[in-house]
This record gives sequence, structure tokens and C-alpha cells, in this order.
Amino acid sequence: MDKVIKQPRRGEKSLQDRKPTIIDVAKTARVGVMTVSRVINDYDTVRPKTRARVLSAIAKVGYKPNEAARMLKGMRGKTIAFIVPDLSDFFASCFHAIQEVAMRHDYQTLVVATGRNAMVENQQIEAIHGPRLAGLLVVTSGNDATRIGALRVAGIPVVALDRPLPGIDADVVLVENREGAERGVEHLIQHKHKRIACVGFDRQTYTVRQRVEGYQKALRAAKLPAMVFDRVNTMDAMTELINRWFSMKNRPTAVFSLQRISSIRLVQALHKRGVQVPRDIAVVGFDDFELAEVLGTPLTVVAQSPTEIGRRAAELLFRQIRSRQASEPIEDPAKVLLSTKLIIRTSCGCNPHA
Repeated sequence: MDKVIKQPRRGEKSLQDRKPTIIDVAKTARVGVMTVSRVINDYDTVRPKTRARVLSAIAKVGYKPNEAARMLKGMRGKTIAFIVPDLSDFFASCFHAIQEVAMRHDYQTLVVATGRNAMVENQQIEAIHGPRLAGLLVVTSGNDATRIGALRVAGIPVVALDRPLPGIDADVVLVENREGAERGVEHLIQHKHKRIACVGFDRQTYTVRQRVEGYQKALRAAKLPAMVFDRVNTMDAMTELINRWFSMKNRPTAVFSLQRISSIRLVQALHKRGVQVPRDIAVVGFDDFELAEVLGTPLTVVAQSPTEIGRRAAELLFRQIRSRQASEPIEDPAKVLLSTKLIIRTSCGCNPHA
């Protein structure tokens, strides 16, 4: 009889096209994911025959437990994990604040970057899931929080920060993105601007989506048209956009930038073209950064505090950890909403030293 090879479902990648996961091992060995995790972490509660089958499956599919799982081994439940989309300055500041809180509680912190990839995020969650993980802080990159929900069901405390977890009512620390963006755009309107553009990327994420909504709300209130450019995700794209604007008769006279990196690229592209800020175009950006104050034209920004976000999230996590250790009833999920601050410099047209 010819051997039947099961084809991947439509939209699925075969094992030859992607890295094998712990789920592939479990399916091949015909055991549960937790059993595979116990074998990887050398638990002595796994039967020898089952262990042999799992090890054989690991070799067969070519699965390699990642570094995060190896680091957790032997830490005896005194480790919390922080999963982030990237290691930008913003999330690095969050991490340092989280680490300070963890150290006060005599815990270690493991940070894992997913590259804004939901599949990588799920693989990392699988890898670190186990009794040595005391809690998880996560800035999710996906729209499906099923695996994170499984951690909570297994009794592992979870706190979201920067953006909520889809479909999961968990502790969360957020920022007033919509209100902050609205305030920044209203400031440009106060400077009598009628054509205010909005520039950035990643609109599918919660934070950027909220900022676009704030921008649109401010313009609706002033009965002004919206000009959203939300796919400008490279320096070349920003340069091309600026060149296009300055070839238009009715170009924008002001621009609101949706995120830190977009503000940096915007300032660079304007400088490259020889545009004077704020004389030729006014600028307000969302999120402050270290060099914003010392630019040729200091940048007016809607500022948030990554340190405060990280600290508050870590405190919520350790509140959960203490409750579980004391077998106390778990409190209802907390939603912390942090305010933003409009920092007036000169890029908007103000003279803050006048």
C-alpha cells in the first residue's frame, strides 16, 4: 500500500517551511503539550516509555527547546517573564522598571522579544510554560490570546501592558492614547492649522489605532478634513511622502506623528529636504525620546512614561503572586489607565521660553 502523506491545511505551513514547535512534538508523540514540557525540563514523573517516545518525536521533527526554556530551568519558581514585540528604548525602559520591582521581591526577570510576530510569541509562551514560571507580563503582538489564556487557567498570573489581551479579562496597564493624541492635535488646531496630516504605521495595533481615533476626533470637532498616512514604515517611505507633500498646492501645514520612530524619521526627512520647522510645517509627535529636546527644532510631544507602565504592571503581577501563595481569593482584574502629558517645545510653533 502506498504511504499517505497528510497535506497541511490551507493557510498552514508544513514542517519543512517553518520551525517545529512543542505542539508538533506532542502530536507526533501522541501526548499532551505539558508532557513534552516535563520531558524537556527533565521531570522524573514521566514514565520511561513516554519519555522515550517524546525524545524520539523531538528528534524526528527537529524541535529545539529555545534559550528561554533553558534559562528557566533550575530557577525554582522565582522567575517572571516579560514578552515584548521588540527591544526598543520604550520597552527597554519598561523592562528596567519591571526588573527593579522583581528584584525587590527576590525574583529574576526573563525578557523575550518576538519581533512583532504572533507565531513567535506563541512559541515562546509554549517554551516558558511550566512550574518554574511564577508570572507573565506581556505586550502581545497577536489577536489570539488563547495560549496566554491557557497559562491563566493553569494558575500562572498574567498582566498585560501597553495593550489589552484580546478576549481575556486580565489585569492591564494602559495609556490614554486616544485622549493624548486628541490633545496634541487640538494644540495644532489652536495654532490655526487647517490641513493637519497624521503619519505613522502599525495601525492594526491597539495603541496606534487609539491614537488615530484621537486625531480624527479632534479634527471632527473642528470640522477639518483628516489626512491619514498610516503605512509609512520606512525612512524611504517617509522621504517619498514628504517630497510628495511639498509638490502639492494644498499640502499639509502641520503633521501629527503616531509613534517615536515615525517622529524621528519625519524630522530627518524634513531636514533632508531643507524644510524649516515650524515655519514651513509644524510638528507634534506621540511619545517623547531622549534627543527630542536637543534637536535643531526641539520637538513638541505627547509624552507617556514607560517606566511608570512597567512599574505598575509589575506591582499588579506581584499582587497576584502573593494572593496565590497565600491561597487568598483573586481580586477582580484591574485596569490601570495612565495619563499623558503634552510637552510644549518649539516644533508646534510655540515659544516655551517667551
